[in-house]
Amino acid sequence: MARKAIIVVALVASCFSLSACASSTAPIPTPAASQVIGTWHHGDDVLRFNADGTFTAAGMPRGVIDQTPVAAGAAPHGPTESVSGTWSIGSGGTDVGGAPGVQLDFVSPKKIGYNYGLTLVVAATSPVQLYVTLGRPDSNVRYTFTRE
Repeated sequence: MARKAIIVVALVASCFSLSACASSTAPIPTPAASQVIGTWHHGDDVLRFNADGTFTAAGMPRGVIDQTPVAAGAAPHGPTESVSGTWSIGSGGTDVGGAPGVQLDFVSPKKIGYNYGLTLVVAATSPVQLYVTLGRPDSNVRYTFTRE
């Protein structure tokens, strides 16, 4: 009898756990290329996405590319970097919760620190915003780019 009670408790607990997962927010939509193409800013940092699938970035702190943790409200560390390469839409596989992202693949220079690219997460906002989480995804410290 005690064994059946334990099984029932375990089943009820697992149902509650699964229902909590199912009640998460709606999935973030994948942006159309037309929503990405153009010039984006974070302060003086500039990201330009071209219709031919290339991009340029200028003035981005190294701490953003490395996704180095910072305290809320603090600026990322490191020298500013400039990079060009190609971009594509889709999940980079390691972005927050599997959210659709804009994947940057570095071409010149091919590598910055240990990084050959960067995934910008698509924020569920209107208009669309792109961001990099600085540190752990649950830190909610974001470096956000807005489109001109």
